[in-house]
Parts: sequence; C-alpha cells; structure tokens
Amino acid sequence: MGGDDLPRLTELLNPPTGVVALAATHVESGRTWRHNEHLRMPSASLIKLPILATFWETVEADRLDPMERVHVSAETRVEGTGVLKALAPGLQPTWSDLATLMITVSDNVATNIIIDRLGMDAIQGWIDKAGLAETRIERRMMDREAMAAGRGNWTSAADMEAVLLAIQAGTCVSGAASREMRRVLQAQQIQDRLARRLPEGVRVANKTGNFGDVIHDAGLVTGPGGTLAIAVLTQGMRSAWQAMDAIADVATALVR
Repeated sequence: MGGDDLPRLTELLNPPTGVVALAATHVESGRTWRHNEHLRMPSASLIKLPILATFWETVEADRLDPMERVHVSAETRVEGTGVLKALAPGLQPTWSDLATLMITVSDNVATNIIIDRLGMDAIQGWIDKAGLAETRIERRMMDREAMAAGRGNWTSAADMEAVLLAIQAGTCVSGAASREMRRVLQAQQIQDRLARRLPEGVRVANKTGNFGDVIHDAGLVTGPGGTLAIAVLTQGMRSAWQAMDAIADVATALVR
C-alpha cells in the first residue's frame, strides 16, 4: 500500500451509469479516501455486519450461548444466498455456526434465524449506539411482503467503514468479539470483488452484498504496507459484472 492511482480512482468513482460510494482509511497513516460516503443505499447483505456485532454483544451479555444447538426447520427456508436452504431440514447447528454461515456464504436462512433470536429492535439499538447514522434494519432477508410495504435495510459506505475500523481497533463490542468477527470475515468464501485483483499475499476479511442492481463489498485489506478499511457500494451500474469490476479496480487503485 505504497500509494494510490488517483486519476484511475477518480474515473472509477464517476461511472457513466450508476453510482459508486467509497469510504476507505489506511489504518497506520490515517489517510482517507471519500466519495458519496454518506449516501444512504440499500444495504443488501452488508446489514449482516451489524447483525454479527449485535450477536456477539448478546453473547457477551450472557443472553445467548453460542454453542447451543438450533433446530433448522423447513419453514425457515428463503431464497437468495446460502446453503441451508438446499440441505435437508432438521439440522441442528450451533448459534456460532449460524453466525459463521451468515458471513462466510451470506446464508439468508441463518441470518433470519439470528434476526428472530436477537430481535430487530436490539439490532437497530446496536446500530444507533455505534453511531451508524445511515444504517437501518427494517425487514428480514428476502421478505417480499415487507419489501412491497416499502420496508428495507439501508447503510452507507461511511457506516460500513466505521464498523470495520472498530473491528480493526478491537473496539467493536470488545477485543474478544472483534477478534472473532475478524476471524469469520477472513473465512469469507465470496471473493469476486475487493479481493479479485489484489496481489498475492494480501489478506482480505470482508462481507459482500448484492440484490438487484445493488453490488457492494466492505473489508479489511492487509498487506506489506499495512491495513486498509474499505467499503465500496454501487447501485445502478450497467451490469453486476461491471459493478464487481469497479469494486475490484477501486481496491487495486488503493492497494499498490
């Protein structure tokens, strides 16, 4: 992370079609990059980051045993990303397993089970306490009825970067919780955006989001030059591939 390609970055952040939002901080130097960072956008699965933080806050308050097993019934199945929807009902993963699936494969079934256990009010309470001004959770994953009623989940690049910086600093819930969250983010299986074109040896701990014309990625990128907390959110690009290319290229422009 010895520099950046500012002309290329400026071009990427101003596409002919759609919008790109960026919030990034080089942790060691404090240098920042900002563009549309406070623009509220549909969060897609980025909302799972504050859900994860609320999960670990609940665990640390002794209101949830992460090793307790949970029955996954056929009634919990929803469309979208994840693996639980494709498995036979009756599985009994632990709460910790569900949290891992929620992040590493963006499992919507696991996410909804966790939302129901924590409660949306508790999740929004953590969001508000963390000062995430543009972030709101108003529905479960793939709740078509709620969507039709105008309820959505929202966030901004600045809010997602703030969560990542707290995880990096060990202040997201607690040091132990931050370490666990980073461990799970490092196990991310969806690496088609921020990580796609980065040099060998650069480590990425990230969470993606996509729904319709919304394509996002946010993560901690660590290489020889230090750690970059970066959130790139896109909406309305010509195609999903163009959006993913833009996110990969923004990361490459900053990690040189």
